[in-house]
Amino acid sequence: MSDLLELLERVPGRGPEAPPEFGAMLDDISRAFGAERTLIALYDPERRSLRGTVGRNVPADLVEALQVPLTERDDPLVSALRSGIPQRVRATATDPRIGPHARDILLELGFDKFVVASLHGETESLGVLLIDRKAELTDQDLEALVPAAMQASTEIQRARDVDRLRGASTRDAVEREWLWWMVNSVADPIVVSDEQNQLVLQNKSAEKLFRVTAADVPGRAHAVTMNNVLFTAALSSWNLERGTVARPREITLVDPVEGSDLIFEVIAQPATNYRGGERGMVCVLKNVTELRLVSEELTRNVQRLQSADQEMRLERDRLDLILRSVPNPIIVIDSDDQAVSMNAAAQRLFGAPQALGGPVAAGRRQDLELRNNAKLASFIAQLRLDPGVRKSGEIQVVDPESEEQLEMAVISTEIRDDVGVPVATVTVMQDVGRYRELERRRLEQALFDSEKLAATGRLAASIAHEINNPLEAIHNSLYLLVNKSDPSDPDHKFLAIAMKETERMSRILRQMLGFYRPAAAMAPTDVNALVDEAESLVAKRLRDRRSRIVKELDPALPKVVASSDQLKQVILNLMLNAAEAMPNGGTITVSTRALGGGGARILRSDAVQIQIRDEGVGIPEEHMSQLFEPFFSTKGEKGTGLGLWVSYGIVQAHGGSLQVRSREGEGTTFNITLPIGGPASG
Repeated sequence: MSDLLELLERVPGRGPEAPPEFGAMLDDISRAFGAERTLIALYDPERRSLRGTVGRNVPADLVEALQVPLTERDDPLVSALRSGIPQRVRATATDPRIGPHARDILLELGFDKFVVASLHGETESLGVLLIDRKAELTDQDLEALVPAAMQASTEIQRARDVDRLRGASTRDAVEREWLWWMVNSVADPIVVSDEQNQLVLQNKSAEKLFRVTAADVPGRAHAVTMNNVLFTAALSSWNLERGTVARPREITLVDPVEGSDLIFEVIAQPATNYRGGERGMVCVLKNVTELRLVSEELTRNVQRLQSADQEMRLERDRLDLILRSVPNPIIVIDSDDQAVSMNAAAQRLFGAPQALGGPVAAGRRQDLELRNNAKLASFIAQLRLDPGVRKSGEIQVVDPESEEQLEMAVISTEIRDDVGVPVATVTVMQDVGRYRELERRRLEQALFDSEKLAATGRLAASIAHEINNPLEAIHNSLYLLVNKSDPSDPDHKFLAIAMKETERMSRILRQMLGFYRPAAAMAPTDVNALVDEAESLVAKRLRDRRSRIVKELDPALPKVVASSDQLKQVILNLMLNAAEAMPNGGTITVSTRALGGGGARILRSDAVQIQIRDEGVGIPEEHMSQLFEPFFSTKGEKGTGLGLWVSYGIVQAHGGSLQVRSREGEGTTFNITLPIGGPASG
């Protein structure tokens, strides 16, 4: 027999226990051979040894103590098992082949001498049979022992097979029980189908979808039947797909209770029973109905967000286009003083959007941008101290390209959220310096036109006055001649014609004498406001001449009935004259106060006074008497000589007075006094 040890190692695991039928078999062998005692030792693959299993006429508690390892090849038990040839042991106590442990157990069992026969199955060695009798077994007994051992082996093999079948059935039942509990421990439906796509196993969750019971109402039974049809059709299509890679699939079933659609994600995995060769499919169904509804809702929300985002981008592009088209600087600043948006005009002054007041790159242009940023940051910080949402003011910045000083009117508006918290500030700036310069030039032109008109009127009045005197003498002479002549005289009618024409010429001259009489609409006027307006108009020219204006205005000054445009021309003209009188710069002081008979400040004042004082070169004494004459000027070719003359006429037309005090090297002071009620009527 070839390597029996390797063969035994491949035998399925089993213990040395033997069925109860082995006892009857040993009784038959003992009677057949007249044995006093018999013993069967079966092979134990776990311990790789021969172990006592059952015996006759031996202590039962010692039978299992007998253990002979297969590694003891010389032992008669192992030798008989390996070779299949019966072995004789004539003296157990002295036989050198028996190990000490086995010798002690055999002697205690009563086996002083014995014969060992091999027990063989069809494919494996089962163990050995030990027979002990008083008379020594003959060769004929040994020959008869071989078929008896074979018969015993057959019985042992049959009992083994029955035990294996019984164990396999038990294991199968246990495995099925475990499988049932495992599939039902999963909340999702689990289905096992065969090759004909019939459902052979399903857990309780799947039974709610696919199993019809006698207690089901027709509606539920119909829904379950429909689910079986749908699922079987899906299984048929999935089986046509080759490959064993499990991938998610989808199927729509009917809710047997609600009747609504249920969407399941199915993981279908082909399976093979390698014992019987059957094929099938294992399917796990995941209810994704709610997930699908949520996914669809999310998809719709994403589409709405994308649409809203597109609209926001369009609005933003439209807003950017509007901002780029606006010539005035516009800056949007967030709550952290970060400039988040600027149009091109603002970037020209302040550079690219950055933290308001933050650092910028080096260089002359960048240095000017940094200064502008600092001025704007300080200005907005001061504006935020005001409680109002909309604030306004003025700052001076420098054009980084031309380095021109710009006077900017600033309007800042806070943007608040729904709870009233400021989230941004929109600042709009406008260059008011150019507008003021244009207004100043317009007033200067109006003053110049008015001066020309006044000069023309004064010239016409002078001519009319000079002609009127001799004309009156002629008229008187003609009057005397007409009264003395006889109406019947042929020359009388010519004298009457001459007298009538001289009267007409007199009327024309009287009209010419009244040609330059200022006629303007008069209304209550705030003199302090006129001073402020005039200052804003000449501010740039004063800065160019290194001059400044200091105002000492009476806040309680009453309003004066006057023409605001004409009065503003007078104040503007005197301010410009004061600036030209200070070639090295200086201070122009403008003050207002109320005058009255009871004192300088009384509740009911009669007049107001406007004083304009400079620190210039002064007016020579010899020029003081000619100062208000037309065409007289101390400016040489630069002056027209009409400014003070027109101003004097305007003040007189308002019922007031214009006075001057001056001293060379110490400056000049002009005092304008105007009655509150305006010029006297008539």
